[in-house]
Amino acid sequence: MKQAEPLPLFKAWVPEWAIRAVLFWALLPPFLLLGLYAGSGAEVAAYYGVEPADVQFSILLFYAGLVAFLPFDPHLGSYLRLRNYLLVSVVLLAGLVGLAGWVRDFRLLLVLRFLQGTVACTIVTPLLTLIFSRLHTTRARAMGYAVFYGGLLASAPLGTMLSWTVLDRYPVPALFHAFLLLAVPGALLLLLILNGVRTRRRLPLTQLEWPSWVLLATMLLGMAYLASYGQLRYWLESPEAWLALGLSVVGGGAFGWRQWHLKRPYIHLGVFRYRTFCVGLVLFMAFYFFRGTTNISASYFTGVLHVNAHQMVELQAATLVGIVLGVSVVVRFVLLGTPLRRLLVVGFALLLAHHVWMYLLFGPAQGLAVFRLPLLLQGVAVGFVLVPLALFTMGGLPPQLASAGTFAAVAFRNLGFVGSLAVTSVLQPYWRTAQLDRFRADLLPGTSLVAARMQVLQHTLQGRGLDVETGQRGAASLLSRTLETQTLLRYCLNYFGLVSLGITALLVVLLVLPPLHWQAVTFRQRPL
Repeated sequence: MKQAEPLPLFKAWVPEWAIRAVLFWALLPPFLLLGLYAGSGAEVAAYYGVEPADVQFSILLFYAGLVAFLPFDPHLGSYLRLRNYLLVSVVLLAGLVGLAGWVRDFRLLLVLRFLQGTVACTIVTPLLTLIFSRLHTTRARAMGYAVFYGGLLASAPLGTMLSWTVLDRYPVPALFHAFLLLAVPGALLLLLILNGVRTRRRLPLTQLEWPSWVLLATMLLGMAYLASYGQLRYWLESPEAWLALGLSVVGGGAFGWRQWHLKRPYIHLGVFRYRTFCVGLVLFMAFYFFRGTTNISASYFTGVLHVNAHQMVELQAATLVGIVLGVSVVVRFVLLGTPLRRLLVVGFALLLAHHVWMYLLFGPAQGLAVFRLPLLLQGVAVGFVLVPLALFTMGGLPPQLASAGTFAAVAFRNLGFVGSLAVTSVLQPYWRTAQLDRFRADLLPGTSLVAARMQVLQHTLQGRGLDVETGQRGAASLLSRTLETQTLLRYCLNYFGLVSLGITALLVVLLVLPPLHWQAVTFRQRPL
């Protein structure tokens, strides 16, 4: 029987290399929008007159909108032809981003961020389908995950580079306008080369599972609130935290109960019966907890070394080069049949080397040049971990559960990210208070060390023309600033040390735990 011809998704005159380039260009902006101003939270908070926790909450709202809508998008997208569906999504996202650059009320921005995440999902899902369609069958999964997770990893340093470059000269609205200038041309090119074909079978309206979307979004929003404001509200001492916790528990419980009893569940919970998949989800959460040190190192660069925009862009460029290098190398090893467990061990070992290296380099007067290689190593490490980890997690699932597994993996990635922020918000004030108490106990006013330091600072300021009283106040201010710098430095050292111990323990588990060895899949043993 003659096989059906594949759908002509793209115009016949477009070369293959151009199709792949346009697909990647169009896929990157939705990822970039997630952490668009994550590296410039202080500037955004100052512009809107809010706290840094509010800025963090707005980032998590985007993530919650994307994750909650991810299983819903294939059903909704079946009602339109692919090009028309993407056209609607691009117009909506451009409008939402434009509004974000126009509004000054931060509460309205929070609503826009959640809607941006929801609409961004309607662009990401069809583009991933198109990317997989351009790859050979035997290479599709490995190369597709490399493109997807490579773009996801690259979006963080790219977003930091963009925000620092723009906000160094312009106000916050210019950042959203710059995003549109980068994103719209790629979207227009994609719409130009696409054919007007339908890629999905239209599903009945009765199969649109709106209640599950509401329950999942409620759970994710409650968790985002706890991670952002829990420490500021003293956790369960405030009614707001109790309400957020209740919404998370009730929403999550109702969502799980509904999935077990639905004939066509929003996310098929049968994926959790597979041991390899569950182990992979745990590794995903651990990996994104370890990735939380990226924000810690950024705090060190800004709070201790006081880098400028040009210097921060250079550091992020080193990380970006490492990500591209790591993803490119590891996908070749996957295609050659290297066991995934071995690649995971190498990746986490490189990540451990990065953390130990950074721990040894942290200091109050360190040169920036010495951090380029450790940041390059970090990029290589995360690229070396994430692609094999995705293949390991999804490799043991049957084809009919692949979509549900992808949705669950993205949701657990969100949990790892939120958990990392929550742990950071707890440990930072705890270690800061402990360090300040230690300094105050050792350096009481009137001791010879403090008196000598104050006298040197006071004489220096008086030598620059200040009177005695002003010199005393200035010396006290400088000493307090030095104390804050040392406290931040000790916090960075403690956190990197803790993560280094965690990665070491994980490496031991990867090396000695038998189930990981039994369940490891390779490219040659099983078609990907």
